[in-house]
Amino acid sequence: MRSCLLIATMMLGAGLGACSQAPPAPAVSDSPAGTAPLAQARIQMREVAEDSRRPGVTTLKDRDGNALSLIEPAFITTADIAAVAVGSDGATGNGTLILRFTDTAAPRILAATEARVARRVALTIGDQVLNVAVIAGPFAQSMQVTGLDSTEEAHRLYTEVTGKAP
Repeated sequence: MRSCLLIATMMLGAGLGACSQAPPAPAVSDSPAGTAPLAQARIQMREVAEDSRRPGVTTLKDRDGNALSLIEPAFITTADIAAVAVGSDGATGNGTLILRFTDTAAPRILAATEARVARRVALTIGDQVLNVAVIAGPFAQSMQVTGLDSTEEAHRLYTEVTGKAP
């Protein structure tokens, strides 16, 4: 099975962790402000349903090709994201995506992540599941997506969601 993926947050010193400790703070290679995502990017974070027969789920395949049932509606969407930037995972050197949330969305994201501590969530772009992780602690302002295969993958995803080269 593919090695575990990690989504780390940079808010309140807490994070989402799947397999290991959160990496050191990212080294941002783009401007700190980042670039707004395209409205059609379809970035979503949804809780993973432990029971695939549960009503109100969408089934997608994870990076290993396994069916993954995701609870609707998403608790983070593209509209909640103010900016996307490319960073670097201090542990692996691979590229990361840094998502900064809007001030309007932050209180709702904080409440949603507080309610989901110790639960599995999936971050998707379109119908592609990027990461599945366990929320280790609440966050509201921003998060870092790590566990990508390469810096090239981070750059490709950045271009896909912003329409711009990193």
